[in-house]
Amino acid sequence: MANKSRPKQIMFRLSEEELEKFQAKIEKSGMNQQEYILKSVLDKPVMNTDGIKELMPELKRQGANLNQLTKKLNERGYVDYKQELPQLEKELKEIWQQLKQYLQKPVSEQR
Repeated sequence: MANKSRPKQIMFRLSEEELEKFQAKIEKSGMNQQEYILKSVLDKPVMNTDGIKELMPELKRQGANLNQLTKKLNERGYVDYKQELPQLEKELKEIWQQLKQYLQKPVSEQR
């Protein structure tokens, strides 16, 4: 059944090696073939978000640490944050650096 919003069809040929690379990039992107081609052709950045998903548990852990510090402060009216905050800040900076590096890589180099 033809797609009514996109009635035109394009076909092209690839060598075996080109096809393998093409399929690998599509798989890394997490998109289907049509989505990948459209995003590439329309100059939209094609990204694989798997690396970002891998950072989420660490971000959640750091958020939990921050919540614990806040809870202590609220319960006691004070907290010895001078010992705990520098480590938390260091870990958050490391996560931010990983995320920045990951986002600067093209899909072919991600993962």
